[in-house]
Amino acid sequence: MMQKEFLIETRTVTDEKGTLLNLKYYLIEEEASPAAAPLYRICVKKSLSEHPGVEESASTPPVSDSETRARQLLRRLITNAVTPVCLLEIVDDIMTKEDMQAS
Repeated sequence: MMQKEFLIETRTVTDEKGTLLNLKYYLIEEEASPAAAPLYRICVKKSLSEHPGVEESASTPPVSDSETRARQLLRRLITNAVTPVCLLEIVDDIMTKEDMQAS
């Protein structure tokens, strides 16, 4: 399986304790085979300003086969400064709400 990582945005935010967090948001394009359409996943990496070498990260299972759709979802995560610890829960909530609206 081929996979390409695209760094979309880097943000620095302060958590509730006043700690500076560096957040990096990635769009990951996965190709299972050259014949299949790529699938898109999202990855968030967090490091603390005082420990830049120590990274915590989380990535989603494929969220869409549409790059536009995956980027829209990623934009919402960036806007809300979503961290790795809550990434899967938030993406799951967003996808569930959209499924309910679509049906």
